[in-house]
Amino acid sequence: MPALRWTAQRARAAAGKVHLTVGEVIAAAFETSGGELSDVMEQLTSPQMTRALGRRIVVVG
Repeated sequence: MPALRWTAQRARAAAGKVHLTVGEVIAAAFETSGGELSDVMEQLTSPQMTRALGRRIVVVG
C-alpha cells in the first residue's frame, strides 16, 4: 500500500506543474480584474503572484 500512495503523490505533483507564458499570466490578470490597468498591475506585482509563480514580475514603463 505505501507504494501506491507514493505513486499517487508523484502523479499529483506532476499534474500540478503547468507551464505558463507571461502573456497568459497577464491575460488572466486582465480577466480577473475586469480590465482595470491599476488592478492588473497590483495583481502582477503582488507577493502572492510571486509565490505562486516562483518568479518575480517586474513591470517597467
